[in-house]
This record gives sequence, C-alpha cells and structure tokens, in this order.
Amino acid sequence: MVLLAAYVLLVILARWIYIARTNVVWTDAQAGAATRRLSMLEERGSSANGQAPVRPASLQPLLDDIEKNISACTRGDVVGWNGSRQIALWVTMHEAERLALPLLSHEQLVARLERARGQLAELPQPRREAWEYVICTLLARQGEPDRKRLDRDYRAYLDEVLGEIYEASNGNAIQLSGLYNRATWIILVSLLPLAVLAGLGFGTLLVAGAIGGLISRMQRLVFSTRIPVSYGSSWGPLFCAPVLGALAAWAGLVLISLLQKAGVLQLTALKTSLADLRAPTAAVLGIAILLGISERFLLRLEKQAEAVIDPDHVGAADQATTASQRVPLVPSAASPAAGAANGAATANRDAAANGNATAHGDATAHGDATGNGGAAGNGTAAKTDDHAP
Repeated sequence: MVLLAAYVLLVILARWIYIARTNVVWTDAQAGAATRRLSMLEERGSSANGQAPVRPASLQPLLDDIEKNISACTRGDVVGWNGSRQIALWVTMHEAERLALPLLSHEQLVARLERARGQLAELPQPRREAWEYVICTLLARQGEPDRKRLDRDYRAYLDEVLGEIYEASNGNAIQLSGLYNRATWIILVSLLPLAVLAGLGFGTLLVAGAIGGLISRMQRLVFSTRIPVSYGSSWGPLFCAPVLGALAAWAGLVLISLLQKAGVLQLTALKTSLADLRAPTAAVLGIAILLGISERFLLRLEKQAEAVIDPDHVGAADQATTASQRVPLVPSAASPAAGAANGAATANRDAAANGNATAHGDATAHGDATGNGGAAGNGTAAKTDDHAP
C-alpha cells in the first residue's frame, strides 16, 4: 500500500514537472512573443505610404486576453492540470494572427502565403491538394498591376487557409492532451484493484509484474528509433507500464492456473494456487516478470483459455482463416487454356530475347512444354500452402 501511494505521488509530480510545467512555460513564451510581434507590427506601420493602417477593433480584446492568461496557473494545476488553458491560449493567439492580416504589407502577405503552403501538412490529403493549387495560383499573380485588389484576395484566402490549418493543429493538441489525461484516469482506476490485491497478500507478485513492465518500457526507450514527444505524449506509456505489468502478472498467472486445471499445461513444478501466489517461489516470480515484459505471452495464454472455454467457436474461426488462406494463387496444370497462354508468352519472350524470326514457329514446342511449366507452378503453390500459418 505504501508503494502504491508513493507511485501515485511520483506520477503526479512527473506529470506536473515534465509535462504540465513544460507546456505552460512554452505556451506562455509563445503567447508573449506573439503579443509583442503584433504590437510592433502596428507601431511600425506596413502600408506603402509609411502610415500605420487602422487597427481592427476586435484585435485589442484578444491581445488583452493573451496577456491576462500568461502565467495564470494556480496551485490546483499541480494536481488537476489537463492542458485546457494552453489550448485556449493557442486558439486566442491563432485568432489574433488572422485578425492582424490587414496590418501586413504586400510583401508580408506573399511571405505568409508561402509559409502557409509549408504548413499544409496539418491538413488531410484532399484539403492539402486543394489549397496547394489555390496558393500556387495566387502566388503566380504577383505581377498584376492592381496591388490593392491582389492584397484583398491574398488576405481573404489567407484568412481561410490559416483557419483550417489552425483548426487542425488545435485538434491535434486536444487529442494529445486527452491521451495523457486518459492515461492518468486509467492509472488511478487501476490502482483500486491493485490496492485490493495488495491487501489480500499478493504484493510481492504485483511488484514482480511491475518490474517486468518497467523493464519492457526501458527496452523500448533504449532501442526505439522513433519516440513521439509532442505535448508529453511519450509519458503516457511510461506511467501505465508498472500498473499494466502488475495486472498482467496477476491475470496471466490465474490463466496459467486455469490451463493447468484443464490439462492444457503440464507445469507441475509451478504452483499457482492462491495460497502459493501469496508466498510466490522464484519460478512464479520469474513468470510474473515475463508476463510484465511480454504482451504476446499474455495474449497467447488468453487464446489458450478461450480454446478451453469455447473450443467450437475458436475451431470455426481457425477453419475460416485456413480456408481463406488456401485460395490457389497459381493456375493448375489441368487448365489447357492457361498452359497454352503460358506457352505463347514464353515463345514471345524467347523471340524478343534472341531476335530469332522463327521463334513463333517454335511456339508449338514451347506450348508442349507448358505441361511441365504448369506442374512446376502447382509445386510452387503446394509449397506456399504448406508454409501458410
């Protein structure tokens, strides 16, 4: 129970220090930089005559909201942080950038269009292709003499494409935020049965499974070539690994006990009764660690248990799978049309390779030889079928 309480405390601290605090500081820095950039843009002026354009009336309230929300975290965020304030801040910043488009000069609009073209990867493929064509068409109109009309078109299309890009980006942030929020909820709920099992005396077994889960995650971190790190998403599996390993160890050993009773497994030296699991031997602890490390081992035990409980259903599923895998992929030798076609194709290939004009005359000989070719095809099919799972 002490270990479970310590684990909850470690998860909360790691979640705040390595996920929440990082996102809060980074988002606040981005918001401050965006506010200063927009303010400098207005003060500097970007019109052709050097005079600052009229500031949109709706831009100032958004800038005030950004400044008000910067560093607005409270003590409650240490435990209850869920990323919603940062996502709301990003939405406000994106809206302010769209409203600031009238402050941009012609050159800045062209540059912003080119940058938006590079951000189209956020969109689904159909929308990406559609906007790619539109942006290329707009950039091709830079030589038009009517700059005012061209700038109006640039602003109108920029406002729409940025709206789609920012909506997709905010949606990704919401999904990633929900990822570790769901992971936190699963961990807290999983601790309830773990606390019950620890109270019943299975603490040593659960610790062995948790060790296996930690070993599994360490191996993946060390040997993985691509680890997602966006918005702290890589921390979700790390938080879940010990809890998953502990539960997998308990469930897997109970399934082993079921398979022993059914006569499927003959591990007489492995004692898996409830009394034995309260004081596990070294062999039982080794199985618990293996169950915590390997998800495949647990899945195999689950399939074996399903076969014991409902063999008819599993057998029908296996027969359907085998029948679907044994569809002949190569025509049999009994098909004369296939043999003739193969013979003709062989003759034509030989004629093209040798440059011999009499190859078509030899097509009959090749056609006669297709009997052996068809037999070889059947042999290949049989070998493929033998190796099918």
